[in-house]
Amino acid sequence: MNGTMMAVRHRWTMRQGAGLLLHACAIAALVPALVWLAPASYWNRPLILVVLGVLALIAARHEVPLPSGIRFEATVSLSLIAIAVAGPLPALAIMYATILADGLRRDERLFRAGNLANVASYGWYVLAGAWILELVPDFGPAAALAALTAAGMLQLLVNWAVGPAIYATLWLGHPMRAIVQMLRDALPAGLVMALLGGVTVVLFGTLDVTALALFALVAVLPQTALTYAARTRPVAALDPHIATRRYATAIAMQLGLPRSERRHVDEVIRVAHERGLSGDPGEHLSHTVIDWSEASCAAGHVTEWWNGAGWPAGLPGTIIPEAARIAAVAQTWAALTAEGSPRLGHVDALAHLDAAAGVRLDPGVVRAARAVIGQERLSAGEPAPEPRLHNLHVPAPLRRVLASG
Repeated sequence: MNGTMMAVRHRWTMRQGAGLLLHACAIAALVPALVWLAPASYWNRPLILVVLGVLALIAARHEVPLPSGIRFEATVSLSLIAIAVAGPLPALAIMYATILADGLRRDERLFRAGNLANVASYGWYVLAGAWILELVPDFGPAAALAALTAAGMLQLLVNWAVGPAIYATLWLGHPMRAIVQMLRDALPAGLVMALLGGVTVVLFGTLDVTALALFALVAVLPQTALTYAARTRPVAALDPHIATRRYATAIAMQLGLPRSERRHVDEVIRVAHERGLSGDPGEHLSHTVIDWSEASCAAGHVTEWWNGAGWPAGLPGTIIPEAARIAAVAQTWAALTAEGSPRLGHVDALAHLDAAAGVRLDPGVVRAARAVIGQERLSAGEPAPEPRLHNLHVPAPLRRVLASG
């Protein structure tokens, strides 16, 4: 057994070494390419370069990650603008400045395999964009926009091929089909950013730095606003009752319940919390005799089991009120993650919910909880954030874009 484990570990190390070697060779090849093959660069507009650099740093600080790992950020457009305005070397300096800025942050290490991949991919995708623009003659704004968009899409492909395709497969061990899906996920956003960059370059000829201000207004500021809107706090800091309500609201929205039904679910949770229900039939009867409201009756069935083995009435499946089924999942989730609980991350908590699905919990509601987790920003530092992205009135695909993979 130990010998097998050592062999697997050895193969894994060799695979990582191959990835590092490929990126090191790509970086080494950058030097002669930049010296002898790169188009000319211009440093006579320092103010423009400073503005581009500041925008790139802001964009990189508030990048929006796609679920697959690639990032939706305005630095892609900014590198294209920098190439068109000043050439490859200033563009490369701006891109490398974002790596250095990340390395100076406390939560990022400068010397790591991911940054080696970044240095290689940034260098080659800047060169690829510069070569495309150098080869295409200027036939007017329309032709320039087409060339710039093509250059931007080529940059995306080169970035993927030199960076994630090597790093994710050889260093992280992800299957190539997942990396191909990563590219597919990135294409729509990449096309939008390439078009924005191209339009900015075309406008730059007449508007000068004002064109950059318009770009910031359209691309950088919304990205920053979305990043701040997606920030949240850990569920471990929430009272279990509050966490239950937060989870139930997110699940109900995922299930497509209208506002009135979401309010009903919240009222059921409030009543169940105040009564501290145990599932005793006599207790349930005494409460319903006093209060025959729909919320009161549903609250008494939060302790029912999906398979009919629960109390107080042994109701099975969908006969249990939907609000009670949602509350049961939310309560269980909060009991695993909120203050005073084991404070599990969402992924680990979901394993417990899955284990109870079909026995104690409604499988459909558990699937909705899984979808909620898939649309939240999980990380090693915050594995159980308070569900919040569902409150952004944007389509579910965009919420998934905002989530951390």
